[in-house]
Amino acid sequence: MTPATETEATNLLELTALADSGQRQKLRLVLNDLHPADLAVMLADMDFEHRLSCFRLLDLDHASEVLAELDLDVQANLLKALGDIRVVPIISRMSPNDAVDLLGELPEEEASAIISQIADSDAKEDLEELLKFDQDTAGGIMSTDYLSVFERMTVGEALLNLREMYADLEENIYDVYVVDETDKLVGHIAVKDLLTADPALVISSLMDDTVVSVTTTTDQEEAAEKLGHYDLLSLPVVDENGTLRGIIMADDVIDVLKEEATEDIYQSSGIANPGGDSQDMLGSHVGKAFGARLPWLIATLLIESGAATVITHYDSVIRDTVAAASFMPLLSGVTGSVATQSTCIIIRGTKEKSSLNAKMIARNLFHEMKVGLLLALLCGTFTYFLSLIIHQSHHQLGIIVALSLVLTMTVGVTIGTLIPMVFQKIGIDPAHASGPFITSVLDVSTMTIYLTIVHFFRAML
Repeated sequence: MTPATETEATNLLELTALADSGQRQKLRLVLNDLHPADLAVMLADMDFEHRLSCFRLLDLDHASEVLAELDLDVQANLLKALGDIRVVPIISRMSPNDAVDLLGELPEEEASAIISQIADSDAKEDLEELLKFDQDTAGGIMSTDYLSVFERMTVGEALLNLREMYADLEENIYDVYVVDETDKLVGHIAVKDLLTADPALVISSLMDDTVVSVTTTTDQEEAAEKLGHYDLLSLPVVDENGTLRGIIMADDVIDVLKEEATEDIYQSSGIANPGGDSQDMLGSHVGKAFGARLPWLIATLLIESGAATVITHYDSVIRDTVAAASFMPLLSGVTGSVATQSTCIIIRGTKEKSSLNAKMIARNLFHEMKVGLLLALLCGTFTYFLSLIIHQSHHQLGIIVALSLVLTMTVGVTIGTLIPMVFQKIGIDPAHASGPFITSVLDVSTMTIYLTIVHFFRAML
């Protein structure tokens, strides 16, 4: 949820003042006049008592729109306080995909109880169907509200049919899909073509049969990327038989991209998925936050113990060459930085597991190694002169540190390039590679390479 702006904060104070003064009628008018997205921000910033009292004053249609804009944790708290009698009519007015997002956060028994009380049998069936899909798939984020016509219809019949269908839709939809007698997706047709064509023409003669679609099991991020790649307003979703089951709208994709970006940021910092963009880590339960951050820290401790073992093994080298030991943080930091840069580029440049093959992996690795080598030579030269400035009498030390840095940076780029591609190829989110895991691996490798080189050339120092 976006923080309130200065204007919204002013309105927030006005709303709470009206609630405290008991001016319910005036408060009702003000609340129902606000845009759902703006009101959702204000409600999220209120304390729970004010939020509940304001939400109770909303008209049902407005309440359903506001509820869809709230973060899932705020939604769940509101629904728990409102009770089924108040909740059922609100959910009945929500679009199916928004309602399913909300119901998916509730206990299964509670969600089933709410659905069972919905009077509209079609709406009930849609919700039950959507709840069967994984929330992170195209089926989990699709809407069952869509416009379709049969390929054997005439244009005139299709327009009459669409007029009736559009009256029952919860959202504004502009794409019309064409299906056969078994509801299999066979094409799509532009509204402009329908409005300007001869009413006697058959739809199949006008439709475009090169329609882009995804299946119900397609990952939501892949579906979002496909919709963006083809600049679509909506993306049809079919089942394994090719039957049209729903569509993914552009606004749903925005939510998916925000969720995936947040998840990548958390994972790159070594934090297990805390619940997507709906869960603010600063406001989450201490136990949940603790559990989300602990696993990768333990992994880091275990891997970094390898670096400690290497340093302990070479303790005599460090005692004899204190000047060389002073460059250990420099090598570790620079190597880690260049590897992280490569990892970031690879993660953003290779989005689909299917696009990765041996040729692409080799090409990416060769490219990053060339860039890494150039950077390593420049940084190594800089480090050589830095060593001369700090330790004027250790000309050999500068050469050893510079050569070590070139080697560790080259190794770092190789690791930073290969690990995310390997992770992606075996089905692990490559964002994990950019966090503590790769940093720890690089620390071990950097200390091993550097101290081994110093050990062999100790006599020169």
